[in-house]
This record gives sequence, C-alpha cells and structure tokens, in this order.
Amino acid sequence: MIASQSKKKFSDKILEWHRHHGRYDLPWQKNKDPYLVWISEIMLQQTQVGTVIPFYIKFIDRFRTIVDLAEASEDEVMAYWSGLGFYSRARNLHKTAKIIAVQFSCKFPDSYENLIQLPGIGKSTAGAILSFCYKKKFAILDGNVKRVLSRFFGIQESINLTKTEKHLWDISEQLLPDNDIDIYTQAIMDFGATLCTPKKPQCDSCPINQTCIAKKNNLTGTIPLKNKTKTQADRSTEFYIYECNKQILLVKNRTGVWNGLWLPPQQNSLSKKYIIHKQGERQCVFSHYRLKYKYFLIKITNKKDLMVDGLWFDWKEISDLGLPAPIKSLMINLSN
Repeated sequence: MIASQSKKKFSDKILEWHRHHGRYDLPWQKNKDPYLVWISEIMLQQTQVGTVIPFYIKFIDRFRTIVDLAEASEDEVMAYWSGLGFYSRARNLHKTAKIIAVQFSCKFPDSYENLIQLPGIGKSTAGAILSFCYKKKFAILDGNVKRVLSRFFGIQESINLTKTEKHLWDISEQLLPDNDIDIYTQAIMDFGATLCTPKKPQCDSCPINQTCIAKKNNLTGTIPLKNKTKTQADRSTEFYIYECNKQILLVKNRTGVWNGLWLPPQQNSLSKKYIIHKQGERQCVFSHYRLKYKYFLIKITNKKDLMVDGLWFDWKEISDLGLPAPIKSLMINLSN
C-alpha cells in the first residue's frame, strides 16, 4: 500500500509538470466527446502520436459520429484505416459502433461494466474514456504509464508477466488523485511519452527523479524489462495481379493480419499460357516475422479465363480501397 503522503506527492508533481510541459494541441484534445476520445485511444494502441494524427483527422472527417461509422461498410472503414496496421482494431471499431448504435441508441456508454464488454475496449481504454470524458476515477495502464511506474518503483520483473501487470494496475489505481482525474490521466501519459521515454529519458529534468529507484540505481536503460517474444521464421507468398480492360481482380482476404482487406490472388488462376508484363520481389516486416512476396502483373483479354472468385476494380479505385499499405503502394506503382 502506498502511503497517502507519497501518493499525493507523486500525483501533484506529475500535474505540476504537465501544467508547464504537457501536450495541449493534439487534435483529439479539442473535444472530450467520448466517440472522438475512443477513436484516438484505439488508434494510439501500439502506434506513435506522429503517425496517428493524419489518419485520425482523415478518419474523423469521414466518420464524424457513431452513426456515420456504424452505417459505413467494412470496406470503407478498412480503406480509411489502411496504413495504420493492426487491422483488428479497425474491425473492432466497426463492430463496437454498430453495437452502440443498436443497444445504446447511439449514446456512448458511461459505465465501466458496459464499456469493457465492447469489442476492442480493454481495461485501460475504458479507464481513459471514463476519466477524460466523464471525470470518473479510473486508472489507465498504457505503455507509457507502465514505463513510468516500473522505473519509479524499480520493478525489475518482466512487464509481460500477468503478475507484474496486476502489480502495476494496483499501483496505478492507488496513485490516482481525488481531483483533476482527467488532467492527471493526460499528464502521466504525456510524462511517459515526452520525458520518461523508452530511450534516453530526460532524468535531469524529471520532477520525481530524487525518489525514482531506476534513476538512483542507474537502471533506466533496463527498466521496464520485457520477455523477448519468439521470432517466427520468414514467410513467403506470391501475388498474381490480373488486368483486363484496364481493370484488376481483387479478392477479400479472410485470414491472418490482413483479414478483411483486399488482395490480388495469391496463386495462379489461369488455365492457359500467359505473358508476365511486370514482376518483382518485395518484403514487409511485421512485429514477429517478415513477409517476402513475389508479384506478377499479367494482362488477359477474357475475364472468364480466370478460375477464381473476386471483384474487378478500375486502377484508379486502388487508392480508395482497403488494401494493406505495402500492397496498395505496389499496385499504385504498377498502375503508373
């Protein structure tokens, strides 16, 4: 149990630091509408702020409300998400928008019990929505907060472990101030994102450095500790890009990290001889493996020669479709 005096000193210093050094100009800070906060929190999972901002602005410009998102097609949602990665987040956004539209009459839930039941909303995201939008006393534990607390309390167990995460949740909840919960939530996130950074933290400028165990023991380079995840072997595939009358054939993928996105067929579907107009090799890197792929541009005169189900699109439609970013880039280059 953290002493009340220590708890108050910690939260007060974080709040004081934020008054002078916090971030106040992020696009999702302009309006504490829970819908907008929710979109930003999902986008920010495993993705840096600088990457998220242009995607967020474009996404919100198209899907301004829960209704807009709920009524959109999956294809359109995926198209606006293309390039952000971790596409299950987009699918869950769409599912949750539909649930809120039907079960909650388009009104965003304001209780933890209801929020935690929605696809893609975990304990930390629920806490962020409740504290930011409803000023309710709930903790968060995103990557930034884990790093700050692990260093300050000198936690040297892997944060991947369930028991360590539970311990960090206990600490995070105990440190919550009685007032200004929304400001404190933003403050501790900003603190980790801009001061107590993964590499080269600015310890000399830190207002809590005198009581930070990692700083005292020169452990900021090793805390937080993560168990190394097993790296999977490289994977490989092929993409057959069939063109007929200035249209290309795409199929909806239903497996893996690109589930729900459009792709060219991954196997040869022609029963007769063909000429390859362009070909090459590329690769893209995921969190645990690298995908190497060959591509072949094949022009045909009769769509019926193909033995595969899919849809034909004009080349000019590619930029507006929900394709994985590396495949979309490839297709756009081939169209020029």
